[in-house]
Amino acid sequence: MMDIGLEDRNENQSDTTTIKLHKGEPDKTMIPFDLLEKATQKVFADEKGRHQRTYWTYGEDEGNTELRHQVINFLRHTCAIATLSYENIFITNGTSAILDQICTMFLRAGDTILVECPTYSYGLQIFRDHHLHIISYSVDDDGLVIDSTFINDVLERTKPKMVYIVPTFQNPAGITMSHHRREQLVQLSLKYHFLIVADEVYHHLDYEKQDHNSNGIDHDRLVEHPKSFAAYHAAGTVIALHSFSKILTPALRLGFACASHEHVNAMGRYGLIHSGGGANPFVSGIVARTLEDGSLKKFIDEKLCVEYGKRMTVLYNELMQIFGEKHITCRRPSGGYFLWVKFNDTGVDCDQLLIIARKYGVTFHPGRLFAHDEEAKAKLAHCLRLCFAIVDCEQLLAGCARLKQAFEEYKNITLQ
Repeated sequence: MMDIGLEDRNENQSDTTTIKLHKGEPDKTMIPFDLLEKATQKVFADEKGRHQRTYWTYGEDEGNTELRHQVINFLRHTCAIATLSYENIFITNGTSAILDQICTMFLRAGDTILVECPTYSYGLQIFRDHHLHIISYSVDDDGLVIDSTFINDVLERTKPKMVYIVPTFQNPAGITMSHHRREQLVQLSLKYHFLIVADEVYHHLDYEKQDHNSNGIDHDRLVEHPKSFAAYHAAGTVIALHSFSKILTPALRLGFACASHEHVNAMGRYGLIHSGGGANPFVSGIVARTLEDGSLKKFIDEKLCVEYGKRMTVLYNELMQIFGEKHITCRRPSGGYFLWVKFNDTGVDCDQLLIIARKYGVTFHPGRLFAHDEEAKAKLAHCLRLCFAIVDCEQLLAGCARLKQAFEEYKNITLQ
């Protein structure tokens, strides 16, 4: 049975009255239809590509070469990574597909993997499908906690084969792993021989950096975010996953993995990939053209980061205004899609709150969806995740008001 709050993508699309703050996706105003239309027209107008059947037949196993080169340029300009070559890039059918492929290629049923708590809920589903033994460790404002207990009681004792993290603007908690801990984790992966899979789909959605660049204001709390895990490809223990779902549109089902040349070759030889002729050659051609002239980077900087930054600020400020520090703790993220809200009363049950909230026409994801076992779920029961990418500022304000109404009714019921 589907967990309460876990979105059903076959849900009633005609329901236009509910403010669906559980959905981690962009609304239609944030999809660059003009950019994608222009890029598609370029593909159809490419006589050389049509003659050579570049985008019109099975592709290369590692992915379209042109797109792989464009990705290198994109990462050079957005992440300041100069050490990558196209041989370090593997084009994927999105993050979920490559996660499943990695589990099949590098793990076996019963293998131990480590995840953050909280962590990406659909990642947990994929890991369960592969019958992996999942353990988790806590996070703080600097990401996955790496202390003596982590090393002695987790790495030494359980010997995980893989560590899965969402290091930048984490889903669901919005935190960003510090540079120091990234370095630590890579060094530990070399010592203890585990694979790091870094899910970096939100890495480019950096709103404070955008504010700093555009306004020229030097806020004390604005810091340069740590480098992408793609920069650690030479370690041979890191696979960094990126996606075009959050920066173009999810329907493309296209992304890329950054890894060692050996890992890229191995992923290209995977039977499903080899049989299918690589990941989506036609869509690869379209996306390559959004990268070749800097259009995608401009769209990210001037549209996504500006608008999402406004939405994040509106939602955060409104939550703190109507609930206040008396009732909630909410860390203001510096990028990504989500706000993570903790009720200070740990007796609050967000599963039950969601039932009431739906009656008031607003939804969210309760915290227990982002934990892997009952003990961890219980620790997150008083937490919830809100997405500010899915609706505009006016709807976010209305959603907060509805959530407060639901909370007031919940309190009245539980106090009886």
